[in-house]
Amino acid sequence: MGIYLNPGYTGFEEIRRYIYVDKSGLISFMNSLIGKPKPLVCFSRPRRFGKSYDANMICAYYDKSCDSRALFEDLEIAKEDTFEKHLNQYNVITFDVTGFIADSKDNNINIVLNIKNTLLEELRAAFPDCIRDEEKNLGKALYAAVSKGNAKFVFVIDEWDALFREYKDNKQLQEDYILFLRNLFKNKDTTSRTIAAAYMAGILPIKK
Repeated sequence: MGIYLNPGYTGFEEIRRYIYVDKSGLISFMNSLIGKPKPLVCFSRPRRFGKSYDANMICAYYDKSCDSRALFEDLEIAKEDTFEKHLNQYNVITFDVTGFIADSKDNNINIVLNIKNTLLEELRAAFPDCIRDEEKNLGKALYAAVSKGNAKFVFVIDEWDALFREYKDNKQLQEDYILFLRNLFKNKDTTSRTIAAAYMAGILPIKK
């Protein structure tokens, strides 16, 4: 269990202790995409719409490092045929882009490079026998882990569009970020082999 890799179910457990509206139908939708050509979901909604709550729910459901069954047994997803099949079966990588923006401003470092290096660091620690210390490509690191028999990955990215809001005039940074996402989610060599599903939440619509 790490900060970004397989964080467990604590975030969703805290949410369930409060007033909770069942949104587990989103999990059912994501399950229906796993194994299909495009298992990637971008959820664009206004602020205060529960997107971060959904991110915690998705992490808790898929994370193979924990047993979160008790948190879902009374929800709609538990009635679905896919519930057992995908429950706690994947490695989950989750991060909030705004957290990296704050860190990068404080330390004057490249945001996209910071995200990539931070994720690589946790992956190397979790899969020391699979990923070489000198590996700098995140997609290849994921492939190295999965090719050794480890579970595929589910990505959960909150505030995915924060860079476009905070750095409207920094075209280079935006291009670097798009390349980063493309390497993960539109790479014909590694994406389908390593990523089971992805959930990206933000407030901006995606345009080509």
